[in-house]
Amino acid sequence: MNYNEVTIINGKQITLTPKEQKEVGTFHKSRIAFAILSDGKCAVNIKDIREHRVYLQEDFGISFEEFENLVRGYIKPGRIVFYKTSGFYPIDNISEKILSIVSEKALEFFGSGKYEIWNGLKIGKFGEEWQPIQKHGFVLIK
Repeated sequence: MNYNEVTIINGKQITLTPKEQKEVGTFHKSRIAFAILSDGKCAVNIKDIREHRVYLQEDFGISFEEFENLVRGYIKPGRIVFYKTSGFYPIDNISEKILSIVSEKALEFFGSGKYEIWNGLKIGKFGEEWQPIQKHGFVLIK
């Protein structure tokens, strides 16, 4: 199966060019994707070209309707990013519980340090890191 041929943004299916597909895959492999499942567990995806919607459906059986309601995001060195829906909107509340769960993953994969918290993303060019809608300061992970 060829991944990243199509994506869904704001509920609309978009076909990506071969160049965009490659760049999106490269970006996806550069981060640790996560989603907080309905049972409170954190589903992670490591060095994989698949987008959240695809890995959550294939690996965890998550429907598109469920996907649209999950808190998800990614971790990179020094940054934790949260969002929801195919519109990449900010989540309503970054609770201590959610931040603790994701911080454990940041520590596991990238080590201790100061991590900036982003909430929501401004949709930009495919394959590039999009800019945050909100910044919520930093968390010190150790």
